[in-house]
Amino acid sequence: MNTRRTAASLATLGLLATGVVVGTAGTAQAATHCQGYSTYTNQYGEYRKPTTTNGSGNVNCILSQGDGYAGGSQNTAVKQLQRSLNRCFAGADVAVDGMYGPATADKLKEAQRSKGIAADGVFGPQTSRYMNWAMTGATGCTYGGVA
Repeated sequence: MNTRRTAASLATLGLLATGVVVGTAGTAQAATHCQGYSTYTNQYGEYRKPTTTNGSGNVNCILSQGDGYAGGSQNTAVKQLQRSLNRCFAGADVAVDGMYGPATADKLKEAQRSKGIAADGVFGPQTSRYMNWAMTGATGCTYGGVA
């Protein structure tokens, strides 16, 4: 039993020593889940993006299936994502309930594909950078980049 544990530890150290990293680009370094949103302004008005906490401006976070389900509480970051998916991406009709379920993941994959980025259904810093975001108090959307 100890031999297996030692072998596994040595293999892990070997991967770390050679610089091998396992993960998805854009989400591998995002250690926390988005819990709030921040408001941004451009020449057309204001829009909101999921961030680590309300008003932090820190987009180094992720959202994935299951977020918003803990204790039945709704996640405000998930709500911002759902609003933008509905307004800014054709055919999206996701319930804005703050719970990241299969429908939200599927629509996010479609949005990711439309932007030419990895369509994994996980919202992270890369998706945040390329997403179109719903403008507050207006009917339009911001324009996110294309990879």
